[in-house]
Amino acid sequence: MAQEYINISEGSQYFYSSSYSLPSGSHKLLNFHSVKHLYYSNFNTGSGVIDVSGSYYNFVESSISSSRIMQLSGEGVVYSIPRELFGTHIEPNSVTVINGGHTLTDDGEGNLFNGSTQVGNVIYSHGMIIVNSNTSSIAVEDPDSISFKSNNPIYTLNYSIKVSDYEFNHTLNPTAQSGSTVLSYSGSNYLQPSGIYSPNVTGSDFQPYITTVGLYNDSNELIAVGKLSQPLPKPADTELTIQIKMDI
Repeated sequence: MAQEYINISEGSQYFYSSSYSLPSGSHKLLNFHSVKHLYYSNFNTGSGVIDVSGSYYNFVESSISSSRIMQLSGEGVVYSIPRELFGTHIEPNSVTVINGGHTLTDDGEGNLFNGSTQVGNVIYSHGMIIVNSNTSSIAVEDPDSISFKSNNPIYTLNYSIKVSDYEFNHTLNPTAQSGSTVLSYSGSNYLQPSGIYSPNVTGSDFQPYITTVGLYNDSNELIAVGKLSQPLPKPADTELTIQIKMDI
């Protein structure tokens, strides 16, 4: 069976002369049809508004009655922002593309403007900035700057650590033990506990202080350590609850 190739020579149905890729790139045809299929296939090519005969919408994500106008011209450029830079999405009304004397901004509905002239679109959830060159020569691959606001949510886990009145009423601090000795090893000093508590920490009035809380998994493995902002006295006659907040 003979190998089949796509004819991309001028005059064929696959020929595409615009620059929806890096200069001299080999993926212009693929980029153009990918952008058209993902974001423009259900918008009327003449008006740029949703074609009611379409089977689904192309990322009308700003509002239910979106004023987004989606028109794809024969030439342009696509700026794809990496996910690690914009997070979950680009914040609407935050995009600015500067090139020479042109300053492009978005209107919060996914439309990109050069002054009062629409020149492209922004797909906030995908980090895509699409600039058409049907109105001016602004669609170039190397702009002076692109700025935007990212959205990176921080999730907080809350733990309530309950300590009963009969728990942790003693200290494991080696400085509270009499006869502890200092050992030197590899240039560092270590305190070796003697195992004998000093008289001042053995009485019923002794009250230790909590400075650190450790979180363990089901395998009894230490997975997180929390430091209190200041030492907390451990009461011997009431239950104590410590609130732990962990951002991930």
